[in-house]
Amino acid sequence: MDRIFAKVLSMYVKLKNDRRAVNEYLATIGLIALVAGVTVMAIPSARGTVVNLWNNMLSGLNTQYTNISTGK
Repeated sequence: MDRIFAKVLSMYVKLKNDRRAVNEYLATIGLIALVAGVTVMAIPSARGTVVNLWNNMLSGLNTQYTNISTGK
């Protein structure tokens, strides 16, 4: 478990020190959120689809985090 924690901490430090990557991630997340928001406002019936996409993405991220933390 300590080895996995050390690996995750090392990856976090590398990402934290790479300002350009952090800015690009934040810009991408912001753009996706903006497009989703505009889509929902312009097409109210698209709300269900957007919610499903967000839930699928969050579920996938949760699964990846769990796999990384358990060493899979």
